[in-house]
Amino acid sequence: MVYLLLFIPVLIVAVLIYANRHQAKATLADAPPEPNIDLEYRPPVPQAESKLKELLEKPRDPELARLSTEELVTEVLRECYDPEIPLNIVDLSLVYGIESGSAHTQVKMSLTAPGCPSSEQIKLDVKGKLQEAGFPAPEVEIVWEPQWTAHRISAEGRKKLGIETAEAAEKLIPKYPNPGEAATGS
Repeated sequence: MVYLLLFIPVLIVAVLIYANRHQAKATLADAPPEPNIDLEYRPPVPQAESKLKELLEKPRDPELARLSTEELVTEVLRECYDPEIPLNIVDLSLVYGIESGSAHTQVKMSLTAPGCPSSEQIKLDVKGKLQEAGFPAPEVEIVWEPQWTAHRISAEGRKKLGIETAEAAEKLIPKYPNPGEAATGS
């Protein structure tokens, strides 16, 4: 009788384990495969020579011919946006420096906050747009000094956001704490 009382709980546990494993296998079989996310930017594959010929025959903008290489990089960067704020990174004043030569192009920029969840996306977008525009070996360096604040938004950028002054921009866009301040408790 004692053996029967010990056997029943063991049998119940064994049945529960079997049912759990069977359910797990069924769930895995029904689950869609995980997407293969590739974060490496690849420029579009060039099309036939006719596209190049078409571009060469197109009239050139004389205003672009007068711009320096750094100004051309800036124009390309106007196409890169922070996904959280509907404004390009140039008008947000996230670009702190541009160096462009025959062998490389380097952009020093900041983000609106340390630990920005879109940091890799923004970096890839900047690098990709520069590659598409034909700038050699683009590199993007994220720097935190000087720390970005909403005061840095350009007048044109504030106008696009419908903000009158830099002080109003500061109230609208919250300032995130400096990571060093959080660690020291300052």
